[in-house]
Amino acid sequence: MLEFVIVLVEPEHPHNVGFVARAMCANALTDLRIVYQKYNSVLADSYRTAHASKSILDHAKIKKNLKEAIQDVQYTIAFSRRTFESVVPVISLPSIQTILPKEGKVALVFGRESIGLLLEEINQCAQICEIPVPGNHSLNLGQAVSVALYELLKENKSGLLNDYSSSFSKKNSLANKAQIESFISFLEENLTERYKKQHWFQGGIRLLLQRLQPSENELGGLFGVARSLSRRPARKESHKNKPI
Repeated sequence: MLEFVIVLVEPEHPHNVGFVARAMCANALTDLRIVYQKYNSVLADSYRTAHASKSILDHAKIKKNLKEAIQDVQYTIAFSRRTFESVVPVISLPSIQTILPKEGKVALVFGRESIGLLLEEINQCAQICEIPVPGNHSLNLGQAVSVALYELLKENKSGLLNDYSSSFSKKNSLANKAQIESFISFLEENLTERYKKQHWFQGGIRLLLQRLQPSENELGGLFGVARSLSRRPARKESHKNKPI
């Protein structure tokens, strides 16, 4: 089963946060994460527009940065019309069903109302999704989340793709973002300078691993192979998010 997570990066207007919560409630989503480096009154003032969805705001998780907000998910989609020079592939919202994984947590990441997502934030994601509108116009944050969720969930008769009553066993659970980043960091530490300088390295490996959706055991096996090739002895990983 798929489980969608909504991530708002430094939202600037409280009414938009409330509208996002309302859109989530209408689609039976409950996991809202908001990136702020410190407490922001926007969250407190957002209850005015969160009709019938105040509990979503009550349980919203405040994270210091995007990396922290998505560390437990398996796939990340950045919603943006500004692609910069990122190596992350772009898809139009009407085609988004074609790139969704079959299971796991999928983070839908939305940026600031004024400037959207920064390049370093987009590069942490596996896919960029553009909501097509004429000209240079764009939807506001609340509208963008509503439209995205409609497109993602319209083929499901009950309006649900989440199944909160089921969970993967530890044996079969998918590797999360933090485990993938740990593996990428290990590769980076042990690659020759020739490959470290390749601009596609981080983005390409990150995209490949999120597309393949390895389990914790599979990623742990890759980690062991890489460690063996680097002639580094096996060791126990102390961090719970690192593959073993």
